[in-house]
Amino acid sequence: MDHLHNGTQDIHALIVDDDDVDREKLLRLLRRVPRNITVAQAASQAEALGMIRDPQAHFDIVFLDFGLKDGDGRDLLPEIRAEIDPDVPIIAVTGHTDEQIAADSIKSGMTEFLSKRSLSPERVAASVEEGIAWRKYRQDMRRAEEELTHRSLHDPLTDLPNRTLFADRLSQACARARRSGDPFAVMMIDLDRFKEINDSLGHAAGDAVLITLGRRMREHLREVDTIARLGGDEFAVLLQNVDGDESALAVATKLTELIEQPIVHDGRLLYVGASMGISLCPQLGYSPEGLVEAADEAMYEAKRGAKRSTEKAVIARGEQRRTVRADERTMLHDIEDAMGARAFNWHWQPKVDMRSGQVLGFEALVRWTHPDNGPVAADALIETVEQSHLLEDFTYLTLDTVLGQYARLEPGLDGAGISINVSARMLERPGFVGHVVEAIRTHGVDPAHVVLELTETALIAHPSQAKRVIEQLQDHGVSLSIDDFGAGFTSFGYLREFAVREIKIDRSYIARFTESRFDQSLVTSLVVLCDCLGIPLVAEGVENPETQAMLVAMGCTCGQGYGICRPMPYEDVRGWVDGWNATHGEQRMRA
Repeated sequence: MDHLHNGTQDIHALIVDDDDVDREKLLRLLRRVPRNITVAQAASQAEALGMIRDPQAHFDIVFLDFGLKDGDGRDLLPEIRAEIDPDVPIIAVTGHTDEQIAADSIKSGMTEFLSKRSLSPERVAASVEEGIAWRKYRQDMRRAEEELTHRSLHDPLTDLPNRTLFADRLSQACARARRSGDPFAVMMIDLDRFKEINDSLGHAAGDAVLITLGRRMREHLREVDTIARLGGDEFAVLLQNVDGDESALAVATKLTELIEQPIVHDGRLLYVGASMGISLCPQLGYSPEGLVEAADEAMYEAKRGAKRSTEKAVIARGEQRRTVRADERTMLHDIEDAMGARAFNWHWQPKVDMRSGQVLGFEALVRWTHPDNGPVAADALIETVEQSHLLEDFTYLTLDTVLGQYARLEPGLDGAGISINVSARMLERPGFVGHVVEAIRTHGVDPAHVVLELTETALIAHPSQAKRVIEQLQDHGVSLSIDDFGAGFTSFGYLREFAVREIKIDRSYIARFTESRFDQSLVTSLVVLCDCLGIPLVAEGVENPETQAMLVAMGCTCGQGYGICRPMPYEDVRGWVDGWNATHGEQRMRA
């Protein structure tokens, strides 16, 4: 239905009314609209249904009367939306003048309500223009959401499914195998000699290798199979209807041959190999995590050369499945010791109004220096804790420490709040809300200044549970922020379902913001949507003045990132606030 690109395009209208005189009057008014309008007419529900269901017909706008001889015109709404277009404007044209009927009509899905008594050329023309504009806006939003959803589920370099989509399809395959016994295989692939190419020839050569190999493998596999890039030079394959070692190894052999074919880049021939691990369902059970773990361990065995040197793929056996690696056990033990000694630090990163310079709040980010190995990456620390029995104690330690720090700073922060990141798994803990409320009460902090940050994926993975917990927190005055918006299975509909205080758009979109028109249009759409919902939009990863200026110009005034301020030790916060306010006080007065 994208045949409307400008005002010169034809518009196809449908009038549904059983009164010949009223239809003729509306037809005359439509002919006076400064547009090329082709009009079809239906005098009954039955006639309208026939025209709506005709695959050769299409309509850009529908004028619908309620009181038809063979039924209520509003009963046609579901058919119109399903058969024509979910975004087609439907204008109620009826003899009713009751305001309640008009309001109910809009709620039921009508775009506009017109009374036959007050029809005029101007009113009809305005309805057409507004209806077409509304439809275009809805279609643009739908396309943006579809593209955003695609990007959230696909690797940006190769356009292959990413880890999230692979995990979803693997879970479905496990459920199907459990029900009907359909066998399948999971294959983990790690490239050999890729690091040497990346290091010696640069990332452009490495990217060319990944793109080429992703395309080769996707073209060889069947449509029912899934090839995903999990990150770096690691790929995963889901092979449907593979029932044994022989079939799986045959596919592995073919993929190995494809990978080992030379790749031409910048006048050079590049050569890589691959190590592969394979796990079979149902032989190794129906657990998605267990199958991936087994295939991953088999892949490392292939890479270590435990088998014959010519063998590039290893089939996982039951005895090869790992539980927790020794280094993981050591890491957990060290984390537990650090928790007992309160050896973690939380650095504070400010969030500011980029237009006025006002400090809006801070996000507390954990930092840990291992006594023997030095600084530990925050992502690795969080991932380890989230998958362990330490999550609950770590979360409550974080709340206690950060809220205690905030209580000492709160009087001098002029209303700036504190944001604390919370794992999605904590939503399942029955005492979570009580612990949050008690920690706030213990430290004497105003709950209106406390924001809990949850990733968008957490809300989508556990929507009903998340909604209950969020509503309970809201009853106690604690707010929610959706972090990394756009990194998960994004749907704008979720923004209406949850009571949120702010939305933080994922830094990956801001990183490409100045060069990517899509990312700019996404921010514009979110600004409009958040304005309508009364929710502040925060840009994460603001790194430079150019990005900051463009965001402010587009209406996204809240920002956070290294271009504003890096995360700082808690001890430095008060001094930073004083210095920032002294520097930006005049800017706030101008704003």
